[in-house]
Amino acid sequence: MRNNLLWMVFFLPFTFHLCPISAQQSKDDHIADGLASVVTIAGETKTAEAQNSDSANTPPPVTVPPVPLWKQKLYYGYNFDIYFHHDSRVDSRENGWSFALTPELGWRLTEKVHLGMRFGGSYANTRFSFLVTEIDTSFTADLRVHHGSWEVAPYMRYKMKSLFNDKVGIWLEAHLYTGMDFPRVTEGNTAHTNYDGLRHSVTYGFQVSPVITYQFNPKSTFQIFFSILSLGYSGTAYFYGDRREYTNDVIIFSGKLSNLIANQFTPGLYGLRFGVQKSF
Repeated sequence: MRNNLLWMVFFLPFTFHLCPISAQQSKDDHIADGLASVVTIAGETKTAEAQNSDSANTPPPVTVPPVPLWKQKLYYGYNFDIYFHHDSRVDSRENGWSFALTPELGWRLTEKVHLGMRFGGSYANTRFSFLVTEIDTSFTADLRVHHGSWEVAPYMRYKMKSLFNDKVGIWLEAHLYTGMDFPRVTEGNTAHTNYDGLRHSVTYGFQVSPVITYQFNPKSTFQIFFSILSLGYSGTAYFYGDRREYTNDVIIFSGKLSNLIANQFTPGLYGLRFGVQKSF
């Protein structure tokens, strides 16, 4: 009995120390449960209830409406033509320059095939020298002629090659054209020349030439036409009061085939056509 009493006295202090530890552990468990409902968002600590409240107040994402098909396919542009031309034959010589502004409207049929229409007007200043042969004499007539004209040209182009992640495109374009020219002689005597009584002329034909494009932003594309490399056909109807005259020729590198056959070939046009296409 005495021994049991001694053992109880020995363990009594340890019993009082263990009871607070158990209470402290129970308290810590409740704190841990509370921490489970606390979250950290962008460096700011929020409870789960506050997080759910923020989510309910967040506006829905803004949806961007799809781009209409016509805006994806349709484009417009402006083209400028600057030409210095020279044409030499046995009985005539022609030198001058011209400037043209031709807007265009096109449709991207596919990524590689485009259809379009160019239309616009031009102004030309040309000096002509004609060798006029009469029955008993011959002389040279020098004229300066100003031309005002308009033209319509539907076209189709095909992309043959893409370079530099589709920034640069090499195209082959074929177009038809027709237009009217209204000459006005400002110097010289028109008697016995091609301009004697000429009121206006009508041109028509087709042409094939390369085009190079460069897309410098998502909505704008620079284009340059290599007309000096063109091939095609050209015809002209001249209207002189009550009579008409017609000429036609094959065009090789902007020069006339008839001049080449007669060993008088000089490219008829030295020039540059360039422009910008714009998407809507």
